[in-house]
Amino acid sequence: MKNINCLYLFSLLVILLFYFFPGDIVSYFMQRSFDTNYNSTQNPIAHSIHFLINTGGHPINHALAFSYITAGGLLTYFKKKNFYASVFFFIFLSIFLELTHLITPNRAFELNDLLANITGVAITFFLFNLKQKITL
Repeated sequence: MKNINCLYLFSLLVILLFYFFPGDIVSYFMQRSFDTNYNSTQNPIAHSIHFLINTGGHPINHALAFSYITAGGLLTYFKKKNFYASVFFFIFLSIFLELTHLITPNRAFELNDLLANITGVAITFFLFNLKQKITL
């Protein structure tokens, strides 16, 4: 269980790095530029990597990331008695992280991303709640 806790904390740190990084992190490491998709069409390898990772703010990535972080948190740190309190924590976390884009350079707040974050949290809570009801 200790390894799962460490994996969860590492995953949370990676998500925080993506949120607080001033610009598109994939473009930065491939092209040394903060611009989104900077010159990636001229470099086929960079284009395919960027297409695969696709950190350009697409809502599906936000929903998947917050589903993963929420599920990890429910499996590791939040126990059954804290289940509903964790709902507020993860929703607050998703709102807070998206609002940080208002002050992070080269980033922008997007309502679609915020809704996708909350959707990822809601789907995970629904599935965990359904699992608890089935096992009772």
